[in-house]
Amino acid sequence: MKNNDLNQIRIFSKVAQLQSFTKAAESLELEKSTVSTKISQLETRLGIRLLQRTTRSVSLTEAGSEYLSYCEQALTALQMGDDFISGLSQTPTGHLRVSVPQNMVEFIMCTVITPFLQRYPKINLEMVESNQRVNLIKDNYDIAIRSSAQDIQDSSLIYRKIHHSEWVLAASPRHIETFGLATNPQELTTQPSIGIVNENANTQHKDHFYWQSQKVILKHRFAINNMINVIQAVKNGLGYAMIPKNMIKEELAQQQLIEISSDVDIKPTTLYLVYPSRSGQPAKLKAFIDAMLQWAKC
Repeated sequence: MKNNDLNQIRIFSKVAQLQSFTKAAESLELEKSTVSTKISQLETRLGIRLLQRTTRSVSLTEAGSEYLSYCEQALTALQMGDDFISGLSQTPTGHLRVSVPQNMVEFIMCTVITPFLQRYPKINLEMVESNQRVNLIKDNYDIAIRSSAQDIQDSSLIYRKIHHSEWVLAASPRHIETFGLATNPQELTTQPSIGIVNENANTQHKDHFYWQSQKVILKHRFAINNMINVIQAVKNGLGYAMIPKNMIKEELAQQQLIEISSDVDIKPTTLYLVYPSRSGQPAKLKAFIDAMLQWAKC
C-alpha cells in the first residue's frame, strides 16, 4: 500500500465531522474542488468508498465510520505532539476561543479577562456567551465554562469544578411593600415571579424550589435568558426571583434587594472548566486554566 497522505486524512476527518464538502472547505480554507479531489484520491488508494454523497447530504459508509475512528486517533496523537512542543514555549501565544454562560463575561471582566490579556499580550481571546452545550471539537472551541446543577458522571471531556454557586429567593423593597413578605409557599405563589428561560425551548430553566417541605413551581410573569436583566426586573419591582447569591451580594448588603427566606431550598449550581484532554495542552490554554483556577480561589 502507498504511503498515507496526511492531508487526505485531515480533509476526510473534517468532511466527516461537518457532513459537508462545502463546510469542510470553508473550515480548512481550501477550494471545494480540492477537498473533493483529496477524498476521491483517498478512496482510490484504499479501494473502498468512505462517504455516501447526494445533492443534499454527505454521510459515512460503514467502512468510512470505522476508518474515521483510526484517523481521529492518529490526528489526536499528532495534535498532542504539536501541543506539547507549543507548551514548551515560555510565552503563551495564539488565538484562544472560549465558550462561556450568559452574563459570565461581565462577571469576570475585571477579575480575570483584563488581567489575563494584560499579562499575555500575544494571546487573542475570543469569548462567546451562550447557555447551549457547544461541541468543543466541531465548533472549534479550545475550552468551555459550563454551569450545571448535576454532578458529571462520565464524559470523554475533562470537567474541572471551579465554583459552587448558592441561590437565594430575592425581591425588592417595592415588591415587598406592595405584596408583603411571604411567610409560606401559599402566600408566595400569589405573587408575580421573574425567571430564566432556555434559549431554544419554551420551558423554564430553573422554575422550582422547596420550602417548608413543599415543592413550589413557578409560572413567571416575565422570563428572559439573561440573569442581569432578571436582577434588573426584580430591582424594578416586577416580581421576585431565584438569583445566584454571589451576583447580588452588594444589593443584599445594602438592602436594595431582600432575601425572602433563608429556609428556601434551591439546588445550587457548579461551574466547570471543560476541555478535551489533560495532556498536551498548549501554553495559551494552560495560562487560561490557571487564571480561572486562581479566580476560583478568591
